[in-house]
Amino acid sequence: MKTIAICSFFVLFAIVAGIGATTPAAFAQAEVTITPDPGSGEPTDDCIDVEYGCYIPGTATVDVGGKVIFSNTDSAAHTFTSGAITDDIVGLVFGERMIKSGDSFEWTPDTVGEFPYFCMIHPWMDGWIIVQEAGTAEETVEEVMEETVEEVMEETVEEVMEETVEEETMMEETEVIDETEGGGCLIATATFGSELAPQVQQLRELRDNTILSTESGTAFMTTFNQFYYSFSPIIADLEREHPVFKEVMKITLTPMISSLSLLNHVDIDSEEEMLGYGISLIILNIGMYVGIPVFGILKLYQFKKN
Repeated sequence: MKTIAICSFFVLFAIVAGIGATTPAAFAQAEVTITPDPGSGEPTDDCIDVEYGCYIPGTATVDVGGKVIFSNTDSAAHTFTSGAITDDIVGLVFGERMIKSGDSFEWTPDTVGEFPYFCMIHPWMDGWIIVQEAGTAEETVEEVMEETVEEVMEETVEEVMEETVEEETMMEETEVIDETEGGGCLIATATFGSELAPQVQQLRELRDNTILSTESGTAFMTTFNQFYYSFSPIIADLEREHPVFKEVMKITLTPMISSLSLLNHVDIDSEEEMLGYGISLIILNIGMYVGIPVFGILKLYQFKKN
């Protein structure tokens, strides 16, 4: 721990020296480019352990009327969606679509404020944009140095006081929460038109209040999220572009949502009950979406054959 403290003080002096050599105008920008941290699409990436660490820069400052360029330099697809993962409605300010690798889009802020954003595909990724009037972001060197000294000193004290075991435990808990909570219901939101739609709210409440309340449900959601977010942005985009496909998806999803609503009428007090109800619902949906169509096709084939 002493080594950590000594290293932190060296970092502190290096930061202060760097700020002292920087002009205040460097803090306000007419244009800023934001990119995802390489590999941030994997939940094991180190950026998860740093607040606003999965976008570069994590916190960006830009002038009103300036330009914010969101550039996906990563190999995976991402979104730069305004809002927070806990918000009912997101993407109202910018970034409602998926950005493929190598693509980018621009946003010109017209009001002063602070704008959080995150990736709907990889919900552990988040960032922050501060929009200020031109000139107001130019703080004095002394003020910036004082704030930096206070922040580094607070971090140093926390690192010295915490034990290594406690730090590892917190990291493990954070990873579990990030991996299991998941992001928005992309397909359901695109199908029913809004995150406030009753069907979308039902799915979210079922996930948060029922499935994630057990260890087996949490393990299932971890695996399911990795599969679901690999294709759901593409389906959601197709629904926005093709109204007919949207109506087909609405008809397709309705039986599944109705079957899942059965969990709202049972008491799940143990892991065994969660597994029992979960497996039963999976079998029920396989029967509806696979068994019934196959049975119908076989009957039609026999009818034509006779």
